Amino acid sequence: MRKILYAILATICTFAVAAGFPSHSEAQSKKVVVQLAWVVGGLHAGFFVAKEKGFYASQGLDVAINRGFGSGDTAKVVATGTAHFGEVNVPTAIISRGKELPLTVVGVIIGKAPESILSFADKGIRKPKDVEGKTFAEASGAAIMVTWPAFAKLAGIDISKTTHIPVEAAAKPAVFFSGQVDWVPGFRPGFDEPLIIRARKEGKKLHFIRWEDFGWKVYGNGLVTNNDLLKREPKTVANFVAATMEGYAYAIAHPDEALDITLKANPELDRESARLSLLFAIDAMMTKASEEKGLGYMEEDRMTFQIKLMSDLMKFTLPKDVYTNQFIQKKSVTVPPALAAELKKLP
Repeated sequence: MRKILYAILATICTFAVAAGFPSHSEAQSKKVVVQLAWVVGGLHAGFFVAKEKGFYASQGLDVAINRGFGSGDTAKVVATGTAHFGEVNVPTAIISRGKELPLTVVGVIIGKAPESILSFADKGIRKPKDVEGKTFAEASGAAIMVTWPAFAKLAGIDISKTTHIPVEAAAKPAVFFSGQVDWVPGFRPGFDEPLIIRARKEGKKLHFIRWEDFGWKVYGNGLVTNNDLLKREPKTVANFVAATMEGYAYAIAHPDEALDITLKANPELDRESARLSLLFAIDAMMTKASEEKGLGYMEEDRMTFQIKLMSDLMKFTLPKDVYTNQFIQKKSVTVPPALAAELKKLP
C-alpha cells in the first residue's frame, strides 16, 4: 500500500513540473521593481547580469527592471513605493531626502566623481584655472550648473571670468565639435562616450580635467530604497543589494559577456558606446574603498562632503541617516589582466 502511495505522489509531482506549476522556491519569490535613472546603457550591466545569471532568483527575488526618466523622477517613484529600488545620482538622492522624500542610499555604483572639464587638446586647458577667459556650453537647467559654482570655488576658479553659453542639451555635442565654445562639462558614464568615439573617428584629441582630482568628493549613481521598505523588510533590501553587487562583480570578471546580456535588454544600443560606458562604470567601481570593504561601499568622508555640499547649496538640514553601508558585503572581485590594462588607457 505504501509503495502505491509513493508511486501516486511521484506521478503527481512529475505532472506538476511538466505542467509548469511553480516550485516551492519560485512560489516564494518576492516580486521587486527597480527603476533605472535613464534608458538602459552599458553602466547598467550589473542589474541585467544579476537577472540573467539567476543571482536575484537565488536571493528569492523576481526582479523587474524598468527604464527611468532622470534621477529626480526615479527618486520620486521609489519614495512613493511604486518601485522598491532605484538607480539615482547620489547628490540627487541627498537633495530628495532634503525635500523630505523617504529615501536612503544603500550602495554606490559610480564611486568616483563623474564630472570633468572637457576640451580639445589644442585649447590649452590643462588645469581648472585655465578656463578663465574661456567659453563653455551647457543647458541652463542642467544639474551640473547647480554644482559648477561650488567646484569653481573649490578649484580656485574665478567664475566671473568664465562665459556660459546656454544651449539645449541635445545640441551641446554639435556646438562643442563646431568650435563655438572652448569646453563643455563632461560626465561619465553617460555623456562622454559618443564624444570620445566621434573624436577618434575625426582624428581629434580630447583632454579631460576630472573634478575628482581636485577635491570634488562626489559620487555618481547609487542604489536607493524607500525607508518604509528598509524598516519592514531589511532582508529584501539585503538580498537585492547582494545580488546586484554580485551582478557587477560578474560583469567585471566577464565584461564582454555582460555587455552581450545588456545589449539583449536594449538592442538599440551602439555596442562601442555601451562598452565604453561599462568600462567607465567598472573603473568608477574599483576604488580603494570597494576593494577593502566591498563593492558598493560608501566612504564616510565623501558622503559627509556631499551632504554638506547639498545642504549648503539647497539651504536645508539633512538627517544623518541619508545612507547606510549595512548591506554591503566584502567579497573579492577578479579583474582580468586584459581589462586592467584597458582601464588604465581610458581617457
